[in-house]
Amino acid sequence: VDSASSSHTSSNLSPPLVGCPSPMGTLKRPTSLSRNPSAAGFPIQSWVFSKGAGKSVIAQSPSPETTETTVAIEVEDIPSLLRIVERFAKAVEKLKDVVLEDKQENRRPLAHEFLGEVLRILRQVISMYPLLNTVETLTAAGKLISQVKGYHYEVCNEADKKDFEKAIETIAVAFSSNVSELLMGEVDSSTLLSVLPSEKSRVSVCQSLYRADVGSRVMSAEEVDIILQRSEGGVDSALTYAKTISKYMKDLIGYVERKLALELEFSKGLQRIYQSCKQTITQPHMPFFSIYSLALEQDLEQGTGMHQAASTLQNQTFIMPLLLRKQEHEKKRKEIKEHWLKAKRKLMECEANLRRAKQVYMTRCEEYDKARTAANRAEEEGGSSTTKTVDKKKRLEEEARNKAEEAEATYRTCIADAVTQHQELEHMKVTVLRQIQEVIKQSDQTIRSATISYYQIMHMQTVALPVHYQTLCESSKLYDPGHQYGTHVKDLQMSEEPETHYEFEAYSASSTRGHMTHKSWGSTVSDTDSVGGGSGLGSPTTSTGDISKMARTSSTGTMSSNEDADEKDSNVTSFETPNINGIEPEMVVPTGPFRNVGLSKAAQTHKLRKLRSPSKCRECDSYVYFQGAECEECFLACHKRCLETLAIQCGHKKLQGRLQLFGQDFSQVSGSSPDGIPFIIKKCIGEIERRALRMKSIYRVNGVKTRVEKLCQAFETGKERVELSQSSPHDSSNVLKLYLRQLPEPIMPFRLYNSLMGLAKESLAVVGPEGAETGKGPDLVDLGPETDPELLVLVDRLKNLLKELPKQNTATLRYIARHLRRIAELEDDNKMSPSNLGIVFGPSLMRPRPSGATVSLSSLVDYPYQARIVETLIVFYPSIFHSDSSRAACTSTPRTQSLQQVCEGTNVMIWSVQESSIDEEHCSNDEQGVTDEPGAAESDKLEGHGITLHTFIPNIIVQKRCEYMVLIYLLIF
Repeated sequence: VDSASSSHTSSNLSPPLVGCPSPMGTLKRPTSLSRNPSAAGFPIQSWVFSKGAGKSVIAQSPSPETTETTVAIEVEDIPSLLRIVERFAKAVEKLKDVVLEDKQENRRPLAHEFLGEVLRILRQVISMYPLLNTVETLTAAGKLISQVKGYHYEVCNEADKKDFEKAIETIAVAFSSNVSELLMGEVDSSTLLSVLPSEKSRVSVCQSLYRADVGSRVMSAEEVDIILQRSEGGVDSALTYAKTISKYMKDLIGYVERKLALELEFSKGLQRIYQSCKQTITQPHMPFFSIYSLALEQDLEQGTGMHQAASTLQNQTFIMPLLLRKQEHEKKRKEIKEHWLKAKRKLMECEANLRRAKQVYMTRCEEYDKARTAANRAEEEGGSSTTKTVDKKKRLEEEARNKAEEAEATYRTCIADAVTQHQELEHMKVTVLRQIQEVIKQSDQTIRSATISYYQIMHMQTVALPVHYQTLCESSKLYDPGHQYGTHVKDLQMSEEPETHYEFEAYSASSTRGHMTHKSWGSTVSDTDSVGGGSGLGSPTTSTGDISKMARTSSTGTMSSNEDADEKDSNVTSFETPNINGIEPEMVVPTGPFRNVGLSKAAQTHKLRKLRSPSKCRECDSYVYFQGAECEECFLACHKRCLETLAIQCGHKKLQGRLQLFGQDFSQVSGSSPDGIPFIIKKCIGEIERRALRMKSIYRVNGVKTRVEKLCQAFETGKERVELSQSSPHDSSNVLKLYLRQLPEPIMPFRLYNSLMGLAKESLAVVGPEGAETGKGPDLVDLGPETDPELLVLVDRLKNLLKELPKQNTATLRYIARHLRRIAELEDDNKMSPSNLGIVFGPSLMRPRPSGATVSLSSLVDYPYQARIVETLIVFYPSIFHSDSSRAACTSTPRTQSLQQVCEGTNVMIWSVQESSIDEEHCSNDEQGVTDEPGAAESDKLEGHGITLHTFIPNIIVQKRCEYMVLIYLLIF
């Protein structure tokens, strides 16, 4: 089981972690190694993902509408995902119980079995939903595997228990966070290991190469040396490979040097383009001039970054380290080769001496045989030969024998020398092979480090480009054709063209010669005007002061102090009276030296002047030293370039310091609001109801991260003065979800969580017919008196639970539920049913108290129950939030009865406008309280009869719904 689980796991977890580098490969998102280290895989920017077959189809280009119209997971796939999550949670719990149970025997096989089940479910969910394939999940899985395999089951080790529990908590938190982000449409793209379809073939090739290497058993260093030692020419092969690596490093250096030269030339070209085009392409009031201004700045930044990257690669991370390593490699290789050749030469000399000694030995032996034969023959012929001849033969035989013995001794000595030298050569071979492998490893390590640094720098250099281009694309989509032209005309500040009158003038002798018919134009002045008189023909007059102002208006330069004072007198606009939406009116014409800058709607509400001292920009949160703007009334400071995107309106009093809003305790934020509802919730919901009630997948589609972060910063800086009319509704919805999710304690407190989950589980735990699916529960449909009794019990119990909420929580929850009900009523347009809204808002409005891995997993399992509670709040909103006592009190009044009779007996059609002129804050005062006023109950009666109260009544500011009802009543009669 151990080997099976380990091999099975490594084959599934290793490839994504060792895959080939991708052009989009290394980290972000923010260059945080905690979520996506550079060598981990292939993170893709969030804007390239789109829904499609297999839930993993990735768009090659932004969609024609907006990037935000991509959904990470289809709605119909959510139940299946939640079922898999529940299985995963149960498998993790079983694994935890088996490992930590001390009394149970044979725990190791069982632990490995349950570990395999956990990994199998994890692989299944990642294959179905590739957006869950993140570094955190795979890293946590690897840590869990190592802990289970290395756990000492035979002894009770507290350290092992703590490490195992930490591994369980890590994988639970990582998995639950990724699933939550997926369900809420907020996947952090910087952590993804998914790849583009166009890259899949290339990546699969890379992974197949790695698998080919990994598939065959990796040999140890000793095994490699043994194979080469036993092979003929093994050392020579190793030396040849070492020489090839040296040449390879030279080729790599040449490749990178040539590529860096091209990139340096490209960066210089970008800088030249910036210098030549920055004055011509960024003229004010031209279409997209702010877009191209930002694009030029990004080009300059890219060129500078490429130059710095080239310098770093040249001197620090790639070329210089490889050059030094190549030189050291060559030096070591030559030394090793010299030692090897010297040892081989010694052996060759010994072998040559051995061959010579053998030849001499053979010759001496042959001579000895001849001498001995001659001596024996002489002895046999002794009768006829003399004694002297025999002695001579004997002496020659003795000399030959001595020489043969001497040659034999020399021969044996040469053999011993050859054997000794061969042994020394074998020892030298082992040493040489070890040294060669060490040199090769060092060179490999240097090449590896240089390659990682190279592609990491290339990634850091290019990772921001897709986001920049996507931001420019999204900003371009927000442009209305003709907007800049209209702004230009509005900023001209021209006076009205006077009417021209042509009248007959009878001849008179007293008339001066050449008297012309009076013709008054905006650019000319009659002689009577020049002295302050009026025209006798009744034509409009133009004062010298007006002419001077027109002359100043046509100038594109900056203003003097006198001109600034003149502007104060002539262009002050009253902000005292709010319009019917509660948003102060914009200035008709921007004032000050920034009149020719493209200003956002919020920036147009400020009375701007040049910044007088360094300050911090309220838009980008960086310091302003030059070319800054400052409001004379609220003293807001801003960069000139940031005026185009400024989202904070003027409050006509000094702007307060930055507020810690996100992550702040709910009671602190709600306490500053008279109705107990945080201003950020009212602001975001009001904007969505004005513009995006019918927008498809509102709340299911994520906004652009950079814009969302800017809006969050604007809310903390400008508070209620934030202008959202120029922001994407998806950005506003993202800010709302982010605020709710970052509350330390959700709106529905921790103490009610178990009761709410128990209520939802009882509602869903309905035993159906045999073979039918259980755990689904009755559909949530409000049928009035015919509603399912079980649903009525659910509604009544939920209503009683909500009575335990604090007043501010109740008001806020009511406000949000009413908003979600309005969205659900337009389900045909926005595709957001109550169940879908429940899935999105369930984890934001309620969650268990954080206390470890078990809670993280249980909160995932509780997703359907959280969604059930929110869906109930939406469907049965009138029953839950409108008390019977208030209804009875309202019904008892004659005016209410009269209105009800009129509504029942008269076919009245009141047009409902999405961009209602009724101030959302005033409209919700009665709805947000714990008790309802008669007007609120009266409105509920009318809503029950199908009458929509969002009626546009020009030039009337309605502060109470009851006043509004009286107004409708008067209009009807």
